Amino acid sequence: MNYRHIQVEPLTPTIGAMISGVDLNHVRSEDVYEEIQAALWKHCVVFFRKQPLTPEAHIRLARQFGEVETHEFFPHIKGHPQIQLIANEGHESPETDRWHTDVTFRKRPSMVCVLRLTDLPPSGGDTMWASTAAAFEALGAPLQSLLLGLQAEHDLPFHFRRINAYQVLARRQATAAKTQGGAGPMMNTMMSAQEMNDALADRECKMIKDNPSAIHPAVITHPYNGRRCLFVNSIWTKRLLGIHMDLSEGLLNTLYEWVKKPEFMVRFRWEKDSVVLWDNCQTQHYAVFDYAPHYRAGNRVTAGSFLPTLGGAAQTGTTATAGASGLRSVLDSARMATASPKERAAVDALFDALGSVDLDAVVTRATQR
Repeated sequence: MNYRHIQVEPLTPTIGAMISGVDLNHVRSEDVYEEIQAALWKHCVVFFRKQPLTPEAHIRLARQFGEVETHEFFPHIKGHPQIQLIANEGHESPETDRWHTDVTFRKRPSMVCVLRLTDLPPSGGDTMWASTAAAFEALGAPLQSLLLGLQAEHDLPFHFRRINAYQVLARRQATAAKTQGGAGPMMNTMMSAQEMNDALADRECKMIKDNPSAIHPAVITHPYNGRRCLFVNSIWTKRLLGIHMDLSEGLLNTLYEWVKKPEFMVRFRWEKDSVVLWDNCQTQHYAVFDYAPHYRAGNRVTAGSFLPTLGGAAQTGTTATAGASGLRSVLDSARMATASPKERAAVDALFDALGSVDLDAVVTRATQR
């Protein structure tokens, strides 16, 4: 694609590009946003330097990709509930220090994330991304065929339980309560062990009730560029359906390791006023925790959503289109950028419905009449 309003420099042949020639605080044309979108769908993740982004500009950029959302458990910055605070004190590794795609436990995961770091450690703290489309394309036909027939269960409470998230959270709240001279929001520091266990059990039951597991295809079609992508990850994926649990575990672990191949990756070193957009549908990411005991924090906005589906014929390359995914190319990006959340939801529902239709079969039947 020829870009008229921005400069795009690919960082690897597979994933990642640096965008320059634009001030994200003062975007004066919808065409700029449209070209940023096109670059993102092609390169999976795009990077900007020297962008002292204001909260308003941060939210405005994210809104080009859909309705801005709130998160299940991340706090937000004061005065801007749309902007999540992503922080680590540097004392212990985060619970998400594994390769993953965000919030795949939802029926409709987030489409795009926009992140800027506000507090950098003296060194370290890089973030890596991997192309799940490139990972699928490199598997070879036999494994691709196997995966195309499988579905996977994604489960938020499952991961929280295996990392003891409820106990860790209780311990942190107790520590904060002692430091502040009061009780935490969930528990009093004078609770007995039994009372604490009951409180944790209640919290876990509420988490399970509020977050039922989601079933998605193990391979999905990207809604905008038509590429097929692996859609299992080592945090939120619980199991593959329809096969023995030993086979499920073995195959999932194989795929988790496969995605880690350097050929599918790009690594970004953060600087002051760097901004990153990534396509959550066709990537996994990993925030490297190598900066202890230093603090690292950033502001993140997530926007848009997608229904993970598999449709169309096999795809390779970044410009392939198929079925309903290819039909999305007829959308007026500038018009969609200004659409209301209700209008966006209606358009998404239409294309989700088309995604379940075998359009080739429809054409064949029509030509046979």
